[in-house]
Amino acid sequence: MQVTVDDMSVRFTPEGKLYIVDAIAALAQVYKATDLWETLQKEKPQVKQYIDYHHGEGDKPLPITDSEGWDHIQDHLFDHLIETESYKEPG
Repeated sequence: MQVTVDDMSVRFTPEGKLYIVDAIAALAQVYKATDLWETLQKEKPQVKQYIDYHHGEGDKPLPITDSEGWDHIQDHLFDHLIETESYKEPG
């Protein structure tokens, strides 16, 4: 399943878990969502407890989470975005 938010797609697994990097890109409107996710995991390692992985397209498993996990991740994400502006699209 896929939902579009402000022209950005957020994918979901058949079980209803969302792809974390898609959700970050749509929510934060950033072009470096993967970089932002990697940084967030380093700075806030507690978010790792909410991650599962889904083997979808390609060889690399992608991080996913349920709605409860996303609530926790998004709280840490907002704190991080307030602290830095480095992920916004240039222009």
